[in-house]
Amino acid sequence: MLREDKKLELVRLYLTLPRMFTGRWALQCGRNIYPYRWKDAQVAAWRDQQPRQPVLLGREGRRSLWWFLDRFYWDDDGHSSDDVRALVLQRLRREDRRLQSARSLMNGEHTSGRPPLPPQMKRAVIERDGLRCVQCGSTDDLQFDHVLPVALGGATSVENLQVLCADCNRAKSDSLELIS
Repeated sequence: MLREDKKLELVRLYLTLPRMFTGRWALQCGRNIYPYRWKDAQVAAWRDQQPRQPVLLGREGRRSLWWFLDRFYWDDDGHSSDDVRALVLQRLRREDRRLQSARSLMNGEHTSGRPPLPPQMKRAVIERDGLRCVQCGSTDDLQFDHVLPVALGGATSVENLQVLCADCNRAKSDSLELIS
């Protein structure tokens, strides 16, 4: 599991003779200073890299410490740099969506979880499926449905959309809940 350590910070220690050789930079959590030491050049290189790619700062047993987007993360699962990047960016996107939703609620606006289907995409699906449900043939209360739901990784594309009536769409979502 990847956890953010909000108390951890990178600090520059005062200069002593041993630190001239081991480095003046260390990690501090409250009053506790970790034994890792780095020199100015190494920290400068990491500072440039960490906005784009997570930097592995060290390991403690099975745990790895990563620095990414000016935040520090402990990883217990042995993730790679790309995995850490994906998990952190996913977490930040989720946080942004929650904030956007909360602000919309405060302003009395309603926001849908996803943008509406483009008209040209709707037209292409209707041309392919016709103005009838692809399962039962009904022409009443038609809806656009994702064959593979977005929540399960499905794309919003013509290939992954179909026309269903409300009853068939409800039946499909009920059966998907049973599977998961």
